[in-house]
Amino acid sequence: MKATLRTATLTATALLLAGCAAEVTAFRNDKTVTARAATTEAVVDESGRCTADLSIDPALFRSRTTDDSLVGMTECELVAAKGAPLSVQSGSSPRAKRETTMLYMEPSGKAIYLFADNRLVRVVRAGAQ
Repeated sequence: MKATLRTATLTATALLLAGCAAEVTAFRNDKTVTARAATTEAVVDESGRCTADLSIDPALFRSRTTDDSLVGMTECELVAAKGAPLSVQSGSSPRAKRETTMLYMEPSGKAIYLFADNRLVRVVRAGAQ
């Protein structure tokens, strides 16, 4: 039985390292255990929702009060911290496989959050230069 579980674990690890998604099922004492893994990160879709069911605690980001401290966040982390954006636009460019722009209305005015490959790279605020 240990050999079966070890084989399933090694297979899942090999597939992860190869950049694939995998589903591995093992049997033990008439019970089925399934593990799912993928190498792609969750992103925000056009409706402003994270594409995976993630539980991200917004309290983790309360200490990040400046735009510079937000740089490097993922799209889902920003949505967890700030809530759903007013709009989301995604595409690709020569610089990044995925570029995403999220628009938020904040007390100080509009703020545009720019992502490249699921990492926040810049925040542009209305009226700021």
